[in-house]
Amino acid sequence: MKLVIFGFTGDLARRLLVPALLRLWARGEVGDLEVLGLGKEAWKEEEALNRMEAFLKTLPGVALEAWPALRKRTRYLQAELTPEGLRGLQGLEGDAVFYLALPPTLFAQAAEALGALGLAEERSGFRRLVVEKPFGTDLASAQALNRALHRHFGEEQIFRMDHFLGKWAVENLLATRFGNRFLEPLWRSCHVEWVEITYAETLGLEGRAAYYDGAGALRDMLQNHLMQVFALTAMEPPAHLSAESLRARKVEILRAVRPIPDGAQGFAARGQYRGYREEEGVPRESRTETYAALKLYVDDWRFQGVPFYLRSGKRLAKDAGYVVLALRAVPPGCFGEVDRGYLVFWLGPGVGLDLTLFGRALGGKGLEPHTLRFRPEGTPEHTAYEEELLAVLQGDLSHFPSEEEVEAAWAIVDPVLRAWREGEPEIYEEGSEGPASAQGLLEPGHRWLPLGGGA
Repeated sequence: MKLVIFGFTGDLARRLLVPALLRLWARGEVGDLEVLGLGKEAWKEEEALNRMEAFLKTLPGVALEAWPALRKRTRYLQAELTPEGLRGLQGLEGDAVFYLALPPTLFAQAAEALGALGLAEERSGFRRLVVEKPFGTDLASAQALNRALHRHFGEEQIFRMDHFLGKWAVENLLATRFGNRFLEPLWRSCHVEWVEITYAETLGLEGRAAYYDGAGALRDMLQNHLMQVFALTAMEPPAHLSAESLRARKVEILRAVRPIPDGAQGFAARGQYRGYREEEGVPRESRTETYAALKLYVDDWRFQGVPFYLRSGKRLAKDAGYVVLALRAVPPGCFGEVDRGYLVFWLGPGVGLDLTLFGRALGGKGLEPHTLRFRPEGTPEHTAYEEELLAVLQGDLSHFPSEEEVEAAWAIVDPVLRAWREGEPEIYEEGSEGPASAQGLLEPGHRWLPLGGGA
């Protein structure tokens, strides 16, 4: 099998793709792979590989012991993204994966050049095309990108890389939900009052201003990462854990989301951390949001009337990712007013499950909360990128959003993008919970889980 990496000399390939490949190689999971790196730099092969090696040595946790063997099976070619520039690939035989570690604006151009040379045709082996998120910048551009990719590649050949779906914690959400039958009766509107999905970061731009200021939190996190977690949380059980079944269920629930009204008032909140406009590479008048929150309703039988609150932001109080199911409180009775219980799936930095229930108070007649905490022993074998890369090589599409999923997710956030063409994001302090306007999304009696705190 051949792995053809477009953008071999770029940051994505050096920081994420090749290190993940080395760890898989060190464990003997990709031993028959041949790598062809393509880049625009006019370097000889030895220079390109020397530069890659020098960079890998600066990264922590890289399986450098595997580099000599992988290097022997790696070639480098200078290439342009045109049919003429890719002539060196024309004799490619056998199974091949084309990994576009390129800026998103070049995806369509690279796919067209490959198709023009007949390299998408599966005459001597399979052909797979990997594109990294973001998949477009709105619904119209996502549809245009899908049309461009499909000019030569079938949907079953296209792997849309969203590394969030390779995280062990996200996979554990799916496994826990459908691997424990007693949760099924709980997982519906008669027991759940609201659902919160949060991914908060203490980091700022970290040198990504060129990309981030053109994207913002809504495009960078909510439309893809958190929308996928939302789909896994809200969807109906699939018939089996195949790509076809999972994708169908996710599309079904995304299309069941009630349209956000024009103006998005009461359904979306945005903020920008103080000091963002002073970051290197950020325009002084930038209106890009570094915090975004949404309220979604699903018009189906399972979660009718249950609000889903999604939020993500930078420079917040804690690094924390989680899914919260806020359980309905019991009616007032002999114990008086009783708060609600919570089921919390922690996605990071720690992974696990917290279940808060009520029992008899010690030394009193009322009830008090008790939290059961479940934490896995050991650490996951694969990082998210390793998991996704291995799935590509094995042809497992269940880790990757389909064309319909991508477009359905963009259809949900498009009204918010239109509304945010006007106005300014609310300024919030670094190290805070985010903009105060996010509280305005909550229905009476609802609350965000305090960042880093317990339910």
